[in-house]
Amino acid sequence: MFKNYLITAWRNIIKNGMFSVINIAGLALGLMSCILIMLFVREETGFDKWLPDSERIVRMHSAYYVSGNPPFETVRSAGNMMEAIRDYASNEVEEGVRLIHFGATVRKQESALAEQITLVDGSFFNVFDLPFVHGSAQTSFTKPYDLIITEDIAIKYFGKTDVVGEIMTVCCVGPEPSPVPVTGVIKNLPDETHLELGMLAYVDPKIIENNAGLNTWTSVNVYTYFKMRVGTSIQQLQERITYWVNNESPLLDMYLKNVGELAPGAQISDNMKHKLMQLEDLHLKAKQDAGNMGDLTPMGDHNLIVTFTIVACLILLIACINFMNLSTARVSHRAREVAMRKVLGASRSQVVVQFLSEAIALVFISMILALILVELVLPLYNLALGRQLELALFTDLSLIASLLVIGLLIGLGAGIYPAMFLSRFLPADLLRSSKGGESSTASNLRTGLVVVQFATSIALVVCTAVIYGQTLYAQSVDVGYVSDDKLVLNVRAAGDNRDRLKHELLKLPEINSVVFSSEVPTQDNENNNTFTLIDGEHVNGENPSVLLNYHDIGYDFFEAYGVKPIAGRLFSLDFGSDMIQFEGRKEGDKGRANVILNQTAIDKYGFTSAQQAIGKTLDTNMANGHLMTIVGVVPDIYFRSIKFGVRATVYSMNPNRLRVASLSFNTSNVSQLMEKVEQVWKTNVPMQPINLQFLDQMMKAQYAEENIQVKMFSAFSMLAIVIACLGLYGLAAYTTERRTREIGIRKVMGANIKDIVALLVWQFSKPVLMANLIAWPVSVYLMLTWLESFSYRINSLWLLPVCFTVGLALLLLAWITVGGNAAHVAKANPIKALRRD
Repeated sequence: MFKNYLITAWRNIIKNGMFSVINIAGLALGLMSCILIMLFVREETGFDKWLPDSERIVRMHSAYYVSGNPPFETVRSAGNMMEAIRDYASNEVEEGVRLIHFGATVRKQESALAEQITLVDGSFFNVFDLPFVHGSAQTSFTKPYDLIITEDIAIKYFGKTDVVGEIMTVCCVGPEPSPVPVTGVIKNLPDETHLELGMLAYVDPKIIENNAGLNTWTSVNVYTYFKMRVGTSIQQLQERITYWVNNESPLLDMYLKNVGELAPGAQISDNMKHKLMQLEDLHLKAKQDAGNMGDLTPMGDHNLIVTFTIVACLILLIACINFMNLSTARVSHRAREVAMRKVLGASRSQVVVQFLSEAIALVFISMILALILVELVLPLYNLALGRQLELALFTDLSLIASLLVIGLLIGLGAGIYPAMFLSRFLPADLLRSSKGGESSTASNLRTGLVVVQFATSIALVVCTAVIYGQTLYAQSVDVGYVSDDKLVLNVRAAGDNRDRLKHELLKLPEINSVVFSSEVPTQDNENNNTFTLIDGEHVNGENPSVLLNYHDIGYDFFEAYGVKPIAGRLFSLDFGSDMIQFEGRKEGDKGRANVILNQTAIDKYGFTSAQQAIGKTLDTNMANGHLMTIVGVVPDIYFRSIKFGVRATVYSMNPNRLRVASLSFNTSNVSQLMEKVEQVWKTNVPMQPINLQFLDQMMKAQYAEENIQVKMFSAFSMLAIVIACLGLYGLAAYTTERRTREIGIRKVMGANIKDIVALLVWQFSKPVLMANLIAWPVSVYLMLTWLESFSYRINSLWLLPVCFTVGLALLLLAWITVGGNAAHVAKANPIKALRRD
C-alpha cells in the first residue's frame, strides 16, 4: 500500500510539472530562510549556557539618575561594591569576583603585540569553573600576578599548549613592564560567550585599594559578578542589595555631598540603581542597561531575536500558503482518481493517508533542496553577519529533530485540507465535481490566503525601507564637525615621547595637523562631574550645580575638526591659563583654568545667550579641585552615535588625560601614509604596537547593528516577495487553465487580448489591494514604535509615501506576474480551447 502511495505521488509530481516545481521551489526558499534565521537565533540564545552553574551567576549593573540629565547607564560597577555586597549578603552570595578589562602589550622576541588582558580577583575560578588544559584552579591561581592563558594564546606565543612555567613580558599587569610566569592554560572559550578571556591575571589586592579609579563607590570601572548560593533567587539578592544601598551603605552621604538633596520621598536606590542580571541573559538583555559604553564583547539584542524569529515564521507561512493554495487548487483535478479508489474499496482514512503522504513527500523534497541552498549561501550569510555559523546536519541531533518536526508539521498542515475535503465525498459526488467548478468556499479560502501572503510581504518591505531610511539618516546627519581625512592614533603607550612623536609626524608632508584629546568622536566614555556656578551668579532661578560630561582636549583640537565658537574663543597658546596646572599648588588650594562649554551645557544653567556665559566661573572637584572660567561656547557636536543624542559637555585641557591623537591628512594614497605613520611610531615607540584607525570607519561602526538589520530584512523581504509571486504565478496559471474554455468563448464573441488580460489581472489585483489595507496600519504602528528608540529620527510622515510606494510596487509586480501568464493564454487559438474536454 505504501509503495502504491509513493508511485502515485511521484506520478502526480511528474504529471503536474510546473505546479510541482513552483510548490517545491517556493517551499524550499521558505525553509532555507527559516533555517538560516534559526541558525542565527540558536547561536544568539545559547550564550553562556555551557558554563557550569550558569543559572546561579549574576552580574551587577549600575545606573545613575540625576534630575535634568539623561540617565547614566552601564553594565559596570564601582570597585568597592563587590567586597561590600559579598560580605553583607553572605547568606545569599557564595562568592564574588571583579573583572577589569583593558588593552595590554605582550613582547614576543623583538616585537610587541597588542592583547586584551583581564585582571581578576583570586576568586575568579570559584565563580567561573573553566576547564584547564594544563594546571588547575587550585594550583595555578593562588597568588598575585599568576597568569592564565588560553590555548590560542599559548600556541600564538610558544607554538604549543604545555607552557606552564614559561615567561611572558606583559605591560602592565604590575606597576611597569615585567616578566610574568604562565601558571596555567585553559581551553579556548566557545564563541557563545560574552567573556573575552585570552589572558587572565590574578590582581594584587593593593591595586584595588590604592588605585584612585578602582577604590571608589561611584566610579564604574569593573565588571562585578556574584555566584548565588543554592536556593537563592535573583529577586532575594536584589532586595538585599537595595536594602543595603538605602540603609547601610556610604552612598547616600556621597550623593548628598556631590549632587545635592534627594527629591521628597525618594531613596538613594531611586537615584543610584544596582541591578542584577542573570549570566545567561547578558548577551541578549544587557544592552538595555549598557548605555553607550558597551560590554566585554559585542552585545546581542533580544528584540532583534524576537523580530527575526517572527520574520522566519512569516516567510515560512508565506511558503506554506503557496503550498496549500496550489494543493487545494489541484483538488478538483484528482476527484476522478479518488472516486475510483473508493469504488475499488479504499476507505476514507486510506485516502487521507495518501494525500498526507504526498504532501509530506513534497515537503521533504523541498527540505533537501533547502539544505543544499543553505550550504551554498551560508558563506555570504556569515559574511553579512560577521559570524561563523555552521550547518552541522549530521552531528547536531537537535537540528535534525527540529527539521524533521518542521517538515512533518508543514506536510500535515498543507495536506490536511485537500485530504479531508476529498475523502468525505461519495464517489458519485466526486465524479460530478470533476466536471464542474470548485466550491466557493475553496475559492474564498485561497483568496484569503493570498491576502495574508501579500499583507505579510508588504509589511516586511515597508519595515525594511524604514530601517534603511533611518540608518541612512543616522549616518548622514550633520554631526557638527569635519570627519573626513582623519586618522586616530592611540598615544597612551607613547608616554613621555608623545610630544616628540607629534613633532615627527608633522614632518610628514601628508599630515596637516596632529591634535591630542582624551577621546575622539565615537569614543565617548562616561566622564561626569558636578560643576557649580559660583559667586552668587544664579541664572533665571536655575540650579547652579549641574552634572556635566567632560572631555579633555589639546590646543587646536576644535580647529582640526572644523568647530567654530558661537561665543568667546577657543583654547590658544597665547593664554597660559587655559591648561590645567598641577605644579606649584599649595595643599588645599584650588587650581584655576579655563573651559569651553557646548550649547546644551549653558542651557542647563539657564543662560539666555551663549555670550552671557562668557567669563562666568564654575567650581568643581575635578583635577583635585579647580575653579574654571568659561572662555568659549561651541555648538553641540555628536561625540557619540545620534542614538544617544547630545549631552551637556565641558571641554578642558588636562595634559594628563590626553591619550589619543587625531591626524588630519591631505593625500589619497592612504596606504602609503599609514606605512609612514607606522614607521614614525616604531622609531619613537619601538616596543609598543601601533593602534591606528580611520575616523570615518569608527563612525560607521557605531551603526553596525542597524546595517546588519537592514541586510537581513532586505534579503528576507525579497525572498518573501519571490515566494509570494511564485504562488501567485501558480494560481494564475491554474485559474487560466480552468477558464480556458471561457477565454475561448470570449475571443469568439469579440474580446481582444487586452480585455482578457485585464479581466484576469483585476481578479488578482483585489486581494493585493486588500493586503495593502491590512499591511499599512500594522507596519506603520510597528515602525513608529521602533523609531521611538532613537533620539533623532526620520520624520514619521515619511511612512505614508513609503507605504504607498511599496504597495504600488507590489501591485505592479502582481500585474506582471499574472499578466504574463494571462497574455500567453489569451493569444492561443480559441478553437483549441473550445475543443477541450
